[in-house]
Amino acid sequence: MTSKYLIACGGHGRVVLDALTNNGQKIDGIIDAQLKIGSLIFGVPIVGDDEFIKTLDPKNTELVNGLGSTGDTTLRQEIYVHWTNLGFKFVGVQHSSADIGAECSIDDSAQVMAGAVLQNRVRVGKNVVINTRASVDHDVLIADHVVISPGAIISGGVKIGHGAFIGAGAVIIQGLEIGNNCVIGAGAVVRHNVANATTVVGNPATQLE
Repeated sequence: MTSKYLIACGGHGRVVLDALTNNGQKIDGIIDAQLKIGSLIFGVPIVGDDEFIKTLDPKNTELVNGLGSTGDTTLRQEIYVHWTNLGFKFVGVQHSSADIGAECSIDDSAQVMAGAVLQNRVRVGKNVVINTRASVDHDVLIADHVVISPGAIISGGVKIGHGAFIGAGAVIIQGLEIGNNCVIGAGAVVRHNVANATTVVGNPATQLE
């Protein structure tokens, strides 16, 4: 029988755990070095740190990435890549209140949280977070390791590059391309393409010096 463990259980981790249990999924334990072994979060025990994962059989274990992001997605990516390279599989979650349109393609490791809306033909890559009440319109391409924060609005035909971070309440108008590892600040209104590794803020969004 396959066991399932959540890695990291801070704020985002608890949201993920809540969504998993809301869907009736059983979580066998939580991996978090900052929390006391044996304590419970939503009835799920803290079982240890990374050393505990090393005792598990990757063939019979699924991991869930509970680490959030406030602008830099690097550590979240590193967790995913490290344990994947050691043979573990990450699984995600789609909250029961998320609204998913026709012909969407969502990687098994992606997380679609409460109230999020994905219109038809959205493509979502590995280790992506689409957070609470984010709105993603038709034909959007979201590359691996992207984090879309609560309330963000992504208009139709947008392409979001690998590892990008989209801040809370940001708006990206239709047809734009957001480069790899970009940061779109909270509340920004993006009206032009954004180059790789660029941070933009404001309305209209401009590059942060």
